Amino acid sequence: MWLSKIFPQHIYIHWPFCKSKCHYCDFLSFAKKDDSNEKYHKALLGEIKNFSLNLDSNIEREIKTIFLGGGTPSLYPLYLLEELFEKLKIDFNLKKIQEVTIEVNPEGVQEHKLKVWKKIGINRLSVGVQVLDDLALQKMNRNQKKKDFFDLMQIAPNYFDNISVDLILGLPGVSEETWMATLAQIASMPIKHISVYFLTIYDKTPLFYMEKKGKTFLDDDDKLISLYEKTVGFLKQKGFLQYEISNFAKSGFESSHNKSYWDFKPYYGFGLGASSFDGNKRFINLKNLDEYISLYSASSTSCGFEPKYFYVEVLNEEQKVLEKLMLGLRQNKGISLHRMLYCLDEVEKLKFIKNLKVLVKENLIRQEGDNLALTLRGMVLESEVILNIYR
Repeated sequence: MWLSKIFPQHIYIHWPFCKSKCHYCDFLSFAKKDDSNEKYHKALLGEIKNFSLNLDSNIEREIKTIFLGGGTPSLYPLYLLEELFEKLKIDFNLKKIQEVTIEVNPEGVQEHKLKVWKKIGINRLSVGVQVLDDLALQKMNRNQKKKDFFDLMQIAPNYFDNISVDLILGLPGVSEETWMATLAQIASMPIKHISVYFLTIYDKTPLFYMEKKGKTFLDDDDKLISLYEKTVGFLKQKGFLQYEISNFAKSGFESSHNKSYWDFKPYYGFGLGASSFDGNKRFINLKNLDEYISLYSASSTSCGFEPKYFYVEVLNEEQKVLEKLMLGLRQNKGISLHRMLYCLDEVEKLKFIKNLKVLVKENLIRQEGDNLALTLRGMVLESEVILNIYR
C-alpha cells in the first residue's frame, strides 16, 4: 500500500506478453499467451483503481511520465490500450504530462497502430533493435529482422518526433564491423535517443545453458571495453551525448522517466512483478500471473483493499546511501564526494576514501574536485566498482 505522502509522478505499466522469448531474456514475460490478454488487462485496471482508492483524496495526482514496458507492450490490443488510457485520465491528472513511452518490437507494427498510439497520448517510442544482423537476432530467438526496423522508420517519424532505439553490446557472433555499421545506420535516421546495454547472462536462461555447454562464446572484458569506448566516441560525433552508462541523447531528448529512477525519485509500477518505490520502501508486485489476475480482476469495491506483494523491503540508511551512490555514478554528471561522506559515519568515511583512492589509481573512477564519476572502463565494470568502493 502506498503510504508516503509524496505522490509518485512517474508510472510504469508492465505488459508481460511476447510473441517469443529471447534467449537472453530474464524479464517476467510469457510467450504465446494471447488468451490471457483481456483477463490481464482487466486485472491491471483493477490494480490502478485500487491504488487510486487508497490515496488520500487531498493529494494532487499530477503525473509527469508514463512508461509502458514488457514483455512487448506494442502487442497490447489497441481497443484495450485505449481503455487503459481512458481509466488513467480518470484516476490521475495527465494534463501536464511530459513523456509517455511505449516499448516497441519493430516486427509487424503498421501505420494504424502508430495513429492510435499518438491519439491516446503516447509521444515516445522505444524500439528494440539490439543489432542490425538477422543471423545474430535469429540465434537469440529474436522475432524480427532488420528490414522490420527499416520499414518502421519509413512511417514512425511521421507520427513521433521522439524515437529511441535499444541496442545490446556483446551479442554472440556480432563483429566489430557489424556493430559499428549498426550504429552508423541508426545515427543516420531521425532517432533522438539510443540506449546501449551490455549483454548480461542471467541464470537459467537459454543463453546461460548455451554458454555453459560451449555452444556460444562471448567477448572478454577488454574487447567490450574497447568497443564501448569506440561506441561512445562515435555517438558523440553524431550528436548523441552520453548522460548515463547506457544512454545517449540528442540535446533535450534525455529520458525523463528513466532519470526519475536514477535521481532516486518515487515511482509506482502497475502490473505483474512491477516494482514501486516511495522513498523509503520498495514494493514488488505479485509474480504469479493467475494469482495477480485473481486478486485484481475481482476488485469492484468502492473502497480500496490492502494489496498483496511478492516482496516489500524497507531501506535502511546504509542501503539508501549505497543506492544513491550506485545511481549517481551511473550518470555522467556523477556524484558529490562531500555529500556522500556526509551520509557516512567516521569508520565508513575512512573505508570509502581508502577504496576510492584504489579505484582512481586503477582508472575506474575519475575525481575532479568534489565530483566523482566513472571512467569509460569503470562504466563497463560498474557493478564491480560499486562493490569495491563500499565494501
